[in-house]
Amino acid sequence: MINKRNIENKKSEFKINKLLLPKHMRKTPPMPSDPIPFGAIDTDHMLICDYIPHKNGWQTPEIVPYKPFSLNPSAVVFHYGQTIFEGLKAYRSKDNDDEVFLFRPEKNAQRMRLSALRLGMEPFPEDLFVACIEELIRIERRWILPSPDSLYIRPTMIPLDEGVSYRASKAYRFYIILSPAKCYFTNDTGISVYIERNLSRAAVGGSGEAKCGGNYAAALPPMLKAKENGAEQVLWLDSSEHKYVEEAGAMNVMFVYGNKIVTPALSGSILQGVTRASILELAKDLGYEVEERKVEIAEVIKDIKSNKLTEMFACGTAAVISPINALIEDGERITINNGKIGEITLKLKESLIGIQTGSLQDPYGWRLPVV
Repeated sequence: MINKRNIENKKSEFKINKLLLPKHMRKTPPMPSDPIPFGAIDTDHMLICDYIPHKNGWQTPEIVPYKPFSLNPSAVVFHYGQTIFEGLKAYRSKDNDDEVFLFRPEKNAQRMRLSALRLGMEPFPEDLFVACIEELIRIERRWILPSPDSLYIRPTMIPLDEGVSYRASKAYRFYIILSPAKCYFTNDTGISVYIERNLSRAAVGGSGEAKCGGNYAAALPPMLKAKENGAEQVLWLDSSEHKYVEEAGAMNVMFVYGNKIVTPALSGSILQGVTRASILELAKDLGYEVEERKVEIAEVIKDIKSNKLTEMFACGTAAVISPINALIEDGERITINNGKIGEITLKLKESLIGIQTGSLQDPYGWRLPVV
């Protein structure tokens, strides 16, 4: 068993049980040329690890054939929103097909711990989080699409208690599923975003910093509204004044002013993106000035129209970096950089993907080889 006292153990000391499908029963992974909707294709196996208080906490993780769960209709997971998740990717080396990398998985482990604490859940040990992902990737590495595509990794935790009385669960299930992933947005020139002036994604003091299901559920109606207005994503503003830019869809957002990159400062309602943090560090080393501050939407619109704001992009695990080519509001389309991907956006994207896939040097130690 893995309990609280074991969290300082080295990854190599963790025991992970395996019940694998016979090779003749395993599916054939898709080819890169196949249509692969994001998150729609499951690999052969998944990892499950339960937290059971009366059995000394976290149990031994198990890698088993991908399967559905059977849960009681009164299970807490269906009623009070105690669900958290993470998203990261495994990459195949661009130069050596046998080399496989994870990108900063320890950051996802740290963020999942913070999400768990915010929702009153039992945090999953960070070292075990990374060890579980590594072992599952070793087994499913043939599902990793060739560079620049990847294998998406979705660690998730849900409550297991039953009964509809309002409370935090005592028992939990941590699990990991995988899905081969191509580019999230297929349009190389980028996406347009609809400015949402009324509804909010999250509020300061709420769960905006946590990667929890409720944040995403509340964002769905504005997503439909954005599509009705011809946009691919929503541009979220702050909840108190609806004045300051926070996120674009489920991604962090950045603005380019000449040689300066500006992004909304973390305020308690903005997700602490791993891609966001990586871009800011990378940008400084590439010679760009970086500024984290409040960004007013009126300022953004004015600066686009005067060509002072030269580029805008969103960033996150799924899309990595996606150029934003226009803002949409009240039937007006405010085009950015003539609707083209900007030079700095492209350089940051190529540099970050190069590190992720092993085609560029990794001076930061972000890349974790899976051997």
